[in-house]
Amino acid sequence: MSEPQGLYVLLAPTGQLSGNGQLRETIKERRNRKGKDVAFWYLSPELVKKFNLPGNEVEAVVADEPTAINWLKLRFGGQSLIAQLDTEELRKQANLLPPPPIVKDISAK
Repeated sequence: MSEPQGLYVLLAPTGQLSGNGQLRETIKERRNRKGKDVAFWYLSPELVKKFNLPGNEVEAVVADEPTAINWLKLRFGGQSLIAQLDTEELRKQANLLPPPPIVKDISAK
């Protein structure tokens, strides 16, 4: 385990960040541009609990750059905060992309 460090977090109700697939694409793009070890993680509601972040039924994005979180907050809404988190544990447990969007059938029948 590494020493916890102050990281920037965006919290929002489950689905607000990941529901339409845009966050998934944003994370893919950021990892392609800056490398797979970039300090930018998606936390499912289960991981939010595991990392002891506040809220029930919330998802989160964690980054080491405040501008990344501020941009996401403008785009998706939510609540931002700074939390002491272990980057080594984040790399081990939070490397998955957000779930793909749920495609709804809107065709007329």
